[in-house]
Amino acid sequence: MLILFSALSECEPSLFPRTLYPEDSAQSQFFSQTGINTWFKGLLNDGSLNISGQQLPDMITSLNLGVTKIDVFFTDIVVAEFEVQDVKFLFMKSRTFPLNLVGARFVLRLNWKIQQTSYPYMTDHGTGKVIVSDTDFSTICGAECDYDVCPNHLLAQILHAELKIGVLKVVLEGGTSWMYQSMINLVLGVVSTEIQKLLSYYLSNDVVDVINSIMQAYTSHKNLETDSNIIKDERFISDLVIDDGYAYILFSGYTYSALNTSDEYITQNMLNPNLVINKFNAPMQMTISEAGFNNLFYIHHKYENSYSNDLFQLNQPPLIEFQNSAAILNLDLTLNSTTVQLKLIGLPVFFNNAHESKKFCVFFRFSAYEIQPGPEINKDELLQTVIPRINDAMEKAPLVLINSKMYHAEDFECILDSVDKVIRIVHK
Repeated sequence: MLILFSALSECEPSLFPRTLYPEDSAQSQFFSQTGINTWFKGLLNDGSLNISGQQLPDMITSLNLGVTKIDVFFTDIVVAEFEVQDVKFLFMKSRTFPLNLVGARFVLRLNWKIQQTSYPYMTDHGTGKVIVSDTDFSTICGAECDYDVCPNHLLAQILHAELKIGVLKVVLEGGTSWMYQSMINLVLGVVSTEIQKLLSYYLSNDVVDVINSIMQAYTSHKNLETDSNIIKDERFISDLVIDDGYAYILFSGYTYSALNTSDEYITQNMLNPNLVINKFNAPMQMTISEAGFNNLFYIHHKYENSYSNDLFQLNQPPLIEFQNSAAILNLDLTLNSTTVQLKLIGLPVFFNNAHESKKFCVFFRFSAYEIQPGPEINKDELLQTVIPRINDAMEKAPLVLINSKMYHAEDFECILDSVDKVIRIVHK
């Protein structure tokens, strides 16, 4: 099938030695048909799309009046206003999905010029606008991974696009525009055809961008901290899975050291292949597996020594377990030359990183749960030494989830699911 528009033209080189597949997923994202319709409409109407403020090519047409001919110039054309009445995604069991923008309205601002090509060579100019209303834009979209050409990137595509203009009106202002308004109405057919092509082109590009924004448009990796070598793997590892009324995507969720991307500390048997993607029937939901957090702790412990200090040293990475709606953190550490096994209990914290806008993060805040120190260890001293350090490290090195202008942290709640061994970020 012909691809009219796509998000990526070529695949960037991968930093990672292993190609990942759906069974490797430590994170997922789900969105319902109703939820995505609401978000998409809000994004289209808030002026943040490229088509808002888009400058269109100049248009030149001629009006043959028999005894003379008049050239009509429309220049400096800008999309000044854009809104839609409704957005309709339709998710069915298919590799593609229809997306329709219903009742779209555009206002194009422009400069106009009238120039007669024969005696008496009349000319005039002014400003004006084109009002396009009751317009429907219908597309067939898809989003797939091409494992041969572009592994671990999701390629948003438009396979078909059609824009139907309901009403188009040209309003001239300035000059002696009243003289030429009726003449302009005679060339509306030509103007309408040209505007239809241009708006369809720019809207198609925007639809691809918004689809990627909804699904995060992950690249292969990103640095989490400017002063470290810790990177977050953001590869998609499945096509967009589309079912009746909902869709979801699986992606890596791994954390790596850029110094050794072969060191994963996460395997398929650590993951839950029977995970219920949308357990709470929310309009949108993200999941992060227990294994994804243990991978994060392993990398930070081994390559950054993030969870130790001058007073105590972890002998192995922290190990987290989700039990009875709580997170249990197992620590094996050495304090004052004595080995201690310590269990902390805590809950996840979901927040928007103030330093990097729209980076949503999850970390844990812990308190004492179970202590097995040697007789020479003071328990109060142990807890006062270890817990503040662990909590500080957790907050400074969270698991980063998302970077999208569509989402707001206050619209979500963080739920620990000890049955499926995941953290669920659920839209309220």
